[in-house]
Amino acid sequence: MITNLPTQESLNNVALRTYFRAWNELIEIWLDFSLQFEGTLDVKPSIAKWHEEWREYLTEAQSDLQSICALIQQSMELALKARVCAISPFLLLLDTGIKLSANPKQIDFSELRTLDAVDLPGAVNTLTDSHVSDDFIEKYSSLRSLRNKMTHLGETSVSLDPDQVLRLAVSLYLSIWPNRNWLADRLEFAAQTRSAWLHDGKYTSTHMEVLQEWPIDIGFFTKGEFKRLFGQEKSKRRYLCHHCVDEGDTRYAGLEKPGCGTAYLDSKGAAVTCIMCGGTFAIERSKCTTCKGNVIGANGDDWSGRCHTCGNAYDEETD
Repeated sequence: MITNLPTQESLNNVALRTYFRAWNELIEIWLDFSLQFEGTLDVKPSIAKWHEEWREYLTEAQSDLQSICALIQQSMELALKARVCAISPFLLLLDTGIKLSANPKQIDFSELRTLDAVDLPGAVNTLTDSHVSDDFIEKYSSLRSLRNKMTHLGETSVSLDPDQVLRLAVSLYLSIWPNRNWLADRLEFAAQTRSAWLHDGKYTSTHMEVLQEWPIDIGFFTKGEFKRLFGQEKSKRRYLCHHCVDEGDTRYAGLEKPGCGTAYLDSKGAAVTCIMCGGTFAIERSKCTTCKGNVIGANGDDWSGRCHTCGNAYDEETD
């Protein structure tokens, strides 16, 4: 008897957790450089000013970039297995040479060999109705080849550029999880890390980490990527979600609140909806006494009267 069968949900959760671990490590390549040379999270000006140092830095970052690519490959492999598992977990054992025995005994599924990574796209397109595209298969195969070189030789001669790795990561997310919310996933899986366990909600929080990074993420996304990920134009005005900001505005946060906007006005201009928490909040059009904003909370909650542009209360005077 085979026990501890995987589920689509369990495999997909591990895939996403692995993906965002890779994302976090990728973003840190830029942040570590910018903080060292300029003491700021404003990444692109730092690279432009310290161009030669950036090139030298990337030479030493190649092993990290290779490891990041391996994590992305692993996440895609698990996501493909999740699609097969949605039909039946036993399909993952096809052509794996499982040995059958007349003597009853329990076998943990994790101890069995499953479909090889090279066969997974074909398995998905043959056994399921959740097909992957030729473009996805090409990128997946390229990553798998790179991962194999690192596994067998410890390194590869391929020179990786972090911007290209980021483009690849975004493309693969959109291909394998087209109906998911990237920012909600970023928050959910940031809460499943070792560092998140240390957050106390007063001094630090997961919302704090994600909101600090959010302006950086926006800067890296192209207009097309942003539209496909969030269903909004990158240039469209973003507003603060008071729920998310309050969760992230801890004592050590130092949030630049105007850059933390994750909410958008609806087509009628009567409410804002957050692309991180998914909440929808009624608003009224009144002039803020602190900034030039005129989108004020009117949801009948603790945030009523608070400006969705600067975050201050409607009647709060500036210092």
